Amino acid sequence: MLSLSVLSYFLAASNTHYGEVGLPNQAAFFDRLATSIADLPVPQALQLAHALTAGNVFTHDGLYFLAYCLPLALPVALAAWLFRWLSDADGPVPKAVTDRLFLWPVVFTAVSILSFPVMTQDIWFSALWGEEIVRGQNPYYVPFTPEQAAAFPFDEVPAMMTYGPLWAVVSAGVMALSGGNVWVTALLFKLLLAGAWIGGLAIIRHIGRTHDEATAAAGLVAFGWLPIGHIYSAGEAHNDMAMVVLMLLWLMRLSAGDRAGPLALAASAACKYTSAALVSVDLLYRLGKTRKLDFKDRLTAYLLRGIPAAAFFLAVLFLFYRSPAFFDAVRGMSGWQWLQPADVVRVAERLLGIDMAPLRWLVRGAFAGFALWTLAALYRRPTAENAWKAATAVMAAVVFGLSTHLWPWFMLWPLALAALVPSWWFSRWIFGVAALAPFAVVPFWRYEDGFDPFYTKTLTALPLYAGATLFMVWMLGRKERAAVAAWAASLPGRLRIARAHRS
Repeated sequence: MLSLSVLSYFLAASNTHYGEVGLPNQAAFFDRLATSIADLPVPQALQLAHALTAGNVFTHDGLYFLAYCLPLALPVALAAWLFRWLSDADGPVPKAVTDRLFLWPVVFTAVSILSFPVMTQDIWFSALWGEEIVRGQNPYYVPFTPEQAAAFPFDEVPAMMTYGPLWAVVSAGVMALSGGNVWVTALLFKLLLAGAWIGGLAIIRHIGRTHDEATAAAGLVAFGWLPIGHIYSAGEAHNDMAMVVLMLLWLMRLSAGDRAGPLALAASAACKYTSAALVSVDLLYRLGKTRKLDFKDRLTAYLLRGIPAAAFFLAVLFLFYRSPAFFDAVRGMSGWQWLQPADVVRVAERLLGIDMAPLRWLVRGAFAGFALWTLAALYRRPTAENAWKAATAVMAAVVFGLSTHLWPWFMLWPLALAALVPSWWFSRWIFGVAALAPFAVVPFWRYEDGFDPFYTKTLTALPLYAGATLFMVWMLGRKERAAVAAWAASLPGRLRIARAHRS
């Protein structure tokens, strides 16, 4: 995993080759870094500095893909092997094994803190929006300026804030502490999100152990051993983990029935709005638990329990809300389109030359329908496991149905919840998507300009979701694989009987 951090620097340097025209701020940042390295009393320092900044490292396509994909493929393969090994393990899993499965992702996270954000520049969005707040501006209505962006290795166009208001407060706090220093800013954001990710791991271990050590161990592998966790939290510093750790905290408090659970969920939605969909799980679990009471009393008790959470969310929201234009930046993201399950249908449309729009909507609706099915099961039988499954299905419906695009770090949303029920087939499918998504997005990152979007944004959905389905089947337990094999072996005979009967 150390190689991932080192290669992040090299790949960032290779991006400056393209940035000499399109990424001047990032190129200038590495030029300053090169100058500082060159002053060190190391004979190779100047040569290394120029290699890092002149744009001649890994600029060849083959080397680029090798440098990116190989370090990713190794931990993905190890995580898949561990997951299947745990599925086939005979006897109980020792507590010491679970603790080691927790320890190593923490080490991976510590190493990833050293990496430079390569694939996206979202960390600097948070920094610039936070700096606006410190200066007394409202980032939801006033975009940052190119002059402000020039202080960071950041080359995106000025934009208004798309994240939730609680993250705006956090970003402002980070910028107030860092004083605008690039290195301190990056370190504070990374430490904050690395802590959130480790906290999420600890909650998954804690909840898993309420079932047994095997569940906790498999959950740690599913969430902790895939690279997207530490790379996109501690490495790239995406704020998704702030939302996710609060979702997990809500689930940990769900069975207690106190006000802490809804408050954690409100804080999660105030970081990134998408987790607000989980209110449906909270509501149906609580109504199912109090089914013996009158419906009016049940609903009244639920609303009273949620008053502190609603008050907190509104209080944070109205720190910045001035008009409906508050959500303009978020709505603008709906025009993005790539790597969704519905894109598999678009591949078929391109090959066949026909419009299959109803099928695309059916694919999207299937995730919503599955979520509704799990919610109904939760209401009928309000157990903790059914709540975890319903939460996983609801967040999957948000990611694969409501969202128009899939960034790899979006998979942290359902993956953290799926890790609580690692033996569920749907959790294993989500594991497969999370494992392969960082590979599927490479063509878009590498060839965003000058190539047909069908090849960079749409076609890659086919191997992504087909591969995730194969992953799911491969990771089935020994008994499940035997059942599937027996069913497949009997299928020809069943079909012959059916045909003979019809004739």
